[in-house]
Amino acid sequence: MRPVILGLGEGKRLSGKHNPIWLFRLMPQMLIHLGGSKAEDAPPHIPHVLPPPVVVVCIDQREHFTTKHKFPTQNDLLEWVGEKARKLGFSTVIGKSDNGGNGRSAFVTLICERGGSYIEYKRKIRREIAGSVKCECSFRLRGCLLTPGEWSLKVGDGKHNHDMTDVLKVHKTVGRLNPNERVHLEEMVDSNVPPRQMLTNLNKRNRTISTTIKHVYNASYRYRRSIRGTRNDMQHLLKSLVDNGYVYHCRKYPDSKVVSDVFWAHPDSIKLFNTFSTVLVLDSTYKTNKYRLPLLEFVGNTSTMKTLSIAFAYMMFERQDNVYWALEWCREMLHSKDLYPKVVVTNQDNALINVVEYYNKQS
Repeated sequence: MRPVILGLGEGKRLSGKHNPIWLFRLMPQMLIHLGGSKAEDAPPHIPHVLPPPVVVVCIDQREHFTTKHKFPTQNDLLEWVGEKARKLGFSTVIGKSDNGGNGRSAFVTLICERGGSYIEYKRKIRREIAGSVKCECSFRLRGCLLTPGEWSLKVGDGKHNHDMTDVLKVHKTVGRLNPNERVHLEEMVDSNVPPRQMLTNLNKRNRTISTTIKHVYNASYRYRRSIRGTRNDMQHLLKSLVDNGYVYHCRKYPDSKVVSDVFWAHPDSIKLFNTFSTVLVLDSTYKTNKYRLPLLEFVGNTSTMKTLSIAFAYMMFERQDNVYWALEWCREMLHSKDLYPKVVVTNQDNALINVVEYYNKQS
């Protein structure tokens, strides 16, 4: 077996420091052996790893939903199926329904929540990488109206291609509130109960519910939306102030009906302000609320070193004119000039500082 040196021209003789033996010792990696190869020169053998076998899940639950019982209403049929499915570890949704009419019979088709496949929308609102619970489960039930007041249930396909779950917390349909729970939640919304406490109270009333904090937020939002009706945010704010007996004042843009500033105060806060008017604190937030508007808050201090909220004002801009307008209405709540605050505390906002300096000169 004859070695060949890379990079050397054919027919050239090397001597001295160009001796091939010297290059062999220095750079053995440049040697390429021609001819046969030894066993140790072969690459190491990598064992072939077989992929794990695919386990096909097939759970048949036909016998649990096969019944000759007749249901008086469609809601009774849905409740019976929902309770059965919850005990078995899955949930059902309405796949298709028809109320009847024009010669058609009323029916409702119930499928597994994981039935069908995920439909990708053209406008991607959510993040790109997202999973889906849809796995094309073929479970299907069909309820038909035989005669008025008599619904029957038939099993179209009772097989699932997925495992059942022990906890149904993440299932949206299972965690829905029933009418009694919805009424109780609306009462707690009217009482300004925090959402976490709402969920705790619902769990105390019924230990078997699968309601999550997301269901509580959604139900509270829908209830508040129903109260507001067709009114916009400004109309609903003014109506709430009138219904709850608040003292409020509004200012509009010149030659326009658009409201620019709103000031309001509770009658009990006005009474306390007239009793403890020595110190007045002005604080303005920087568009941290839902409407992205500056919110000016007037805070007082009692003789027992307790703070109290006197009034609030939504302003279109944090300018001296807007702040001065709100401060003037705050002073109007005092019964006499002798009750004007002796100390006014603000932060380092230039508009608040300039208005307070002007206010002290006028006083």
